Amino acid sequence: MQKTFDYCLREGVLGVGWRTSSGRNTCDWDEYYREASREHENLAVCKYIHKWVGPGDLAWTRDPFGHYYLARVLSGWEYWATEEARRLDIDIANIFRCELKRVDTDEVPGKIVACFRASRSIQEIADDKACEYSRYLWNTLSGQVIYEIDKAKYSDAFMMLDAEETEDVVFLYLQTIGWYVVPHSRKGDSMTFEYLCVNPLDGQVAGVQVKTGNTPLNRDDYAPFPHTVFLFQANDIYSGVGRGNVECISREQLMAFLEKAVCWLPKSLRRKLEITGPPHVVAQQPVAADVASRRR
Repeated sequence: MQKTFDYCLREGVLGVGWRTSSGRNTCDWDEYYREASREHENLAVCKYIHKWVGPGDLAWTRDPFGHYYLARVLSGWEYWATEEARRLDIDIANIFRCELKRVDTDEVPGKIVACFRASRSIQEIADDKACEYSRYLWNTLSGQVIYEIDKAKYSDAFMMLDAEETEDVVFLYLQTIGWYVVPHSRKGDSMTFEYLCVNPLDGQVAGVQVKTGNTPLNRDDYAPFPHTVFLFQANDIYSGVGRGNVECISREQLMAFLEKAVCWLPKSLRRKLEITGPPHVVAQQPVAADVASRRR
């Protein structure tokens, strides 16, 4: 795997296998397909690259050690098998040419990490925020304004953060005011709370519920609980009167926290705050389709 990835970095390509016996290099899809379909039963991944990947797209990939890379696509599909690939049996032939840049682990948002699945060689990242983030990150890493960033669409920090990232911000904020989050309490199937907290001074327990977008939170739903409940709605959409145990965290509180903590936040959160900061000079509009690339 490392030999294959080193080859891709050296040659400036990403791709998959499905080599043909003739090994004739071509940019003619029909020519390749006629030959390859006689030797392989399923060419769906090759078809995907041919149809959907083109110049200007962005692709994420990672090496066998879990290091992430962001790539800017420079060409469409090609069948390209070098002498080195044949000699070393490197199964990369259906490729697109690209420029790759390594990305620090804490600069990779969870939405992008979640797109890497063992059963998928390549798939679309169907998340507007992740795509916008990828464009901004490429501009930053390359030192050039290649992609236009939609500042009107993402004018607010909480518009740029996804649901899990918003939970993370609340998670960090609560710890700065003396509440420690219990890691094992954060489970995807929890219906009532995102996670639980404990106060080390007196052993009190608190539940935390976080909502984004226009999903409201009703204070009265949490009044019956015998312990403290922290609520955060990213657009301050609350109803009900609640009780003394229910505490709503305001947007202003979290924004003040973010401004104060920006120097130590994970890089992915810092980048997203930068996106919603002062406007940037913009250049060309990128092709819309962004993909996450995996090796076969």
